[in-house]
Amino acid sequence: MNARVFIVDDHELVRYALRTVLEAESGITVVGEAACGDDALDLFEDANPDIVLLDLRMPGMPGIDVCRRLLEMDPTLKVIVLTSYDEDEEIFGVLSAGAVGYLMKDASPLALIESVRNVADGQTVLDGSIARRVIAASSLLEADDPGLSDREMDVLAVMARGASNKEIAHSLWISEPTVKTHVSHILRKLGQSDRTHAIVEAMRRGIVRPPEKP
Repeated sequence: MNARVFIVDDHELVRYALRTVLEAESGITVVGEAACGDDALDLFEDANPDIVLLDLRMPGMPGIDVCRRLLEMDPTLKVIVLTSYDEDEEIFGVLSAGAVGYLMKDASPLALIESVRNVADGQTVLDGSIARRVIAASSLLEADDPGLSDREMDVLAVMARGASNKEIAHSLWISEPTVKTHVSHILRKLGQSDRTHAIVEAMRRGIVRPPEKP
């Protein structure tokens, strides 16, 4: 794995700290950084990152809009929000915009590195406190049963822990193609287009519990 990371944060010290932590790890390369959304959009194509670490509150363009614009430029991009803020509007807004991760800035360096590696491997990353807030922010849980089978519930439970298809297959003693089929059914029944939003929706409905914070 060689994850190419682009950092977007308006604080120079934060960018320096992130770059220092990430560049000390094998398989992770910081390919660029920007202090605001407009600069990020200008520099993005030349940097050609796999992952963007994105602050939400910066001068100029809001982080949610930056996320949406970046994904329009490259739908395969993976955006991890790294912020000090956990307001409902921002959480739901940036996840709806297509982010695959939401971390708080008090995360440990190890947690940050693991999150980047997990996202690079196709997994999703939601800080435990954010997952709990997603549920708490929903004043009314959906009463309708999405109609998940027992096996689909098993797959969803493991998937909610951030497991890849291979890890789900190993955990449940089923094949990867079977896992892929179950995941497809789960997305359809929950009315979502990707794993991140399916997990958030399942947590919001109370179908699965948020991961415990380490």
